[in-house]
Amino acid sequence: QKYKTLKDVTNEETLYKLQVMQKNISTSVLTIDQIWKEYYVWKTNKIKKQSLNKIMVQYNGYIKILGNIKMNDLNIKHYQYFKNELDKNHLSVVYKNKVQGLLASLIRYSNKYYSTSIEVLKYFESFKEVDKIKKEMLYFTYEEYLKFIDKVDKFDYKTFFQVLYFMGLRQGECTALTWRDIDFKKKTLNVNKTLTTKLKGETYTITSPKTKSSCRILPIPNGVLESLKILNSDVKKYTDFSNSWFVFGNSLPFRETTIQFKKNKACKLAGVKQIRIHDFRHSCASLLINKGASIALVSKYLGHSNISITLNTYTHLYQSELDNMVKILDNL
Repeated sequence: QKYKTLKDVTNEETLYKLQVMQKNISTSVLTIDQIWKEYYVWKTNKIKKQSLNKIMVQYNGYIKILGNIKMNDLNIKHYQYFKNELDKNHLSVVYKNKVQGLLASLIRYSNKYYSTSIEVLKYFESFKEVDKIKKEMLYFTYEEYLKFIDKVDKFDYKTFFQVLYFMGLRQGECTALTWRDIDFKKKTLNVNKTLTTKLKGETYTITSPKTKSSCRILPIPNGVLESLKILNSDVKKYTDFSNSWFVFGNSLPFRETTIQFKKNKACKLAGVKQIRIHDFRHSCASLLINKGASIALVSKYLGHSNISITLNTYTHLYQSELDNMVKILDNL
């Protein structure tokens, strides 16, 4: 049989391995550990490497305590024990729900391929935050940004923070940029990948962006464009320069720890509040909204998968528009 792509071959090989494993396992003695090992293989070609690492940590850290239990024996007592152990670890509600979601996925996977029981799922309840006040979103006003950027000592890092603030890129999208992604003639920036340095044993890993909508071509503001031109002119002086070099870091990308250090130092020197790197993205959204940009355009600019994400995240910034709508109704 012929296959169109290497991915098709890999998927077929994975399915074959699963079939062999299924023949050798009796459903009556099938444990959560056994299902996990098979589920992990099955997921290998379906999610990114960093996502695989995350579910590996979730399983080994919090679900493996149930590993020896047979799938058909899993009951409400086991589930309560699992929930109590999660609570003891003082994890965030969001993370606890992710871990519980992985356990639910294992149960459903086992039921799909081995017809094991899913009875215990009717007892599953989401973890909820009780009496927790939602943290106020942090972002730089334009005045705060000017104070901050004035204290960033190196030009390449100054340009990096410019791109974050005025173009709303995620950190991984920004560090993944190469000179091929910058079109100086059209004055556009192509977001088509993301980068992480968090995977053990790897200097950095480049993958596809967070969602399909994250792939976007953005017009570059003039101030940012001029900085990029200067940066490009400087790096072209190197004899081994290549357009495959990272915009921020040359042959190797900026290190996350160095980015964090530079940001913290500049905030302290400027006397402005400490915000996260991701808050530069919020700052961009805030700037656009306060200058009258529509929610639809802000959503497209940030690369959100749907407009509801933008609306839910930044509704409070549209309060003045809501007030204006009430005035329109009052004037009828």
